[in-house]
Amino acid sequence: MLHLAGLMDLQSLALIGLSKNAGKTTCLNHIINAWQASGQTRPLALTSIGRDGEKEDIVSGRAKPRIYIPAGTLIASAEGTLQRSDALLEILELTNVRTAFGEVIICRALSDGYVELAGPGASEEIEIIADLVRKHEPNSLFIIDGALSRRSQAGPDMIEAVILAVSAATSAVPEVLAEKTAFALNLLLTPPIGGIKRSQLLTVIDENPSARTIILRKHQDQLRVTAIDLPSLVGSGQEISDKLRKNTSLLFLQGAITDHVVNELLKEPHFTDLKLVVEDGTRLFIKPETMRKLLNQKIKLRVLNALDVRLVCLNPSRPSGQLLDPEPFLAALRQKITTIPVVDLGPANM
Repeated sequence: MLHLAGLMDLQSLALIGLSKNAGKTTCLNHIINAWQASGQTRPLALTSIGRDGEKEDIVSGRAKPRIYIPAGTLIASAEGTLQRSDALLEILELTNVRTAFGEVIICRALSDGYVELAGPGASEEIEIIADLVRKHEPNSLFIIDGALSRRSQAGPDMIEAVILAVSAATSAVPEVLAEKTAFALNLLLTPPIGGIKRSQLLTVIDENPSARTIILRKHQDQLRVTAIDLPSLVGSGQEISDKLRKNTSLLFLQGAITDHVVNELLKEPHFTDLKLVVEDGTRLFIKPETMRKLLNQKIKLRVLNALDVRLVCLNPSRPSGQLLDPEPFLAALRQKITTIPVVDLGPANM
């Protein structure tokens, strides 16, 4: 697995789930097992957006895969979850990052054992955690275990590569799952903006660090810039639309791009024949119908930072625990996804 996904030389990795119960924790356990079996001298450092490794699902009550780590592993997890871990942990640093389960604490495992992970939710907090981990283990592989609807916290400003986990929880029909996975993957792999437009945009971002929206347009061969400070993109579609003009060439939006945000922009006649740029593919939460509308308006979707997706991992089980035959799912996924390995790693024995 380490060679298939090219993990040995990475400094950071994000595990992203297409849905709840996608199999992210099982994938993480496979990485831990493979890392240990291959005799890697670099330690792993683990955190989670949300909560992972608990004995049972807090909603359904069904058993969940636990996380078993070897001695030497670093974890960044909330105080409340540390009390439910049976690995002997050495506290390295308090982070002052707060969660619903208490302050996130950076620890080193002094023994093998089970742990629960509950880390920060905001990207700024994850960056704090990453910096503190690097202080104690500069050469560790830092892994962020994602959570449902929190893809937008795992962008390439903090991670080098991504593994996408999918399961029959999204659809029990192989062809439907393949279609949805391929679309999600295409969003994650949205191509980057390049050339002079990228240079211009980066300069404007540096000059307007608090701006959530940046509009570039040409007027008499001069570049005109409009930077808008917004608390959120949600509910701001009309305010953004009002600033668009006929000669707008680029619209940069910082934050989660949802169907609602796009549909608000589509009401503006000047929202056409331009580049819509977002931070990276994890910020895109749109449906195929919305994508078709963008294409119809000649909107070219681009990202500031491209993602590197290394692997698609299949979990052929339903939320009820029913295990389905993986072969039809693998065949359908591999027919749709030809440039990235698609695998069923099976259960991880911990």
